[in-house]
Amino acid sequence: MIYESTLYKIVRYVFLVLASVFVLVPLVPLVFMAFKSGREMQETSVLTPPSNWLNFYNFGYAIEKGHLIKAFIITAIILVISLTIQILLTCMVSYVLHRFDFKLKKVVRTAFTLTMFIPVVATQTLIFRMMHAVKLVNTMWSVVILYSGVGIVGIYIMLNLLDNVTREIDEAAWIDGATFPYTFWNIVFPLMKPGCTTLLIIQGIALYNDFYIPNLYLNRDVQTFTIALYKFYGSMSTPFEIVSAAIIIGMIPILIVFIALQKYIYSGIAAGAVKM
Repeated sequence: MIYESTLYKIVRYVFLVLASVFVLVPLVPLVFMAFKSGREMQETSVLTPPSNWLNFYNFGYAIEKGHLIKAFIITAIILVISLTIQILLTCMVSYVLHRFDFKLKKVVRTAFTLTMFIPVVATQTLIFRMMHAVKLVNTMWSVVILYSGVGIVGIYIMLNLLDNVTREIDEAAWIDGATFPYTFWNIVFPLMKPGCTTLLIIQGIALYNDFYIPNLYLNRDVQTFTIALYKFYGSMSTPFEIVSAAIIIGMIPILIVFIALQKYIYSGIAAGAVKM
């Protein structure tokens, strides 16, 4: 029994180490290239460490010429507004679907589920025409509206989280005279915060890295970080050491947010895990 337990631990840690190496290996040459000069890039291998780890020229050049600060501010504004709306709507929709019974409840849940099988590209012709009709194309508000929709993944997370929030809490509040909005905002919604944090990270990373929607709806003056990075690399034939520095700059905000919220992420995933 002890032998099997020891063998299991060895296999587990070997697997975890190999998985970590597989993920980290592509990042190592990226970091090396970000600190190299153009001459070093030509004369050394991508796996050779830079001679000067204090060479921040590539980072400064990428920020200045790629207008990355402006792009990051626009991205932050879009994400803050859209994620706030999306999380609030997801919580409210999930609360109604979980706590109340009405005639079209199954139809509504089925409609949300069916959205998983509809490709985003298939609907963009119609949506683009609608956005153009209301003059929102080439403004960040078009992206905000599209990012603010309620998704089935968020609903499943919240529904399973609400399974652990007993209905007696709501009923006790109603007996004391609380209204439905008061019960939701002051009693149930605070208990949904782990799921909100999980949804914030999942959707935040997905929207931060999204290329298709911003590229379709935004113009040159209003660009998200991914679009600015793509145009900075493509239109100027920028050396890859500078592109590497720009990529690392884009990774830093996600890394900071993840480190700051990781304990809430794990608890939220455990509390709102989808039951199969």
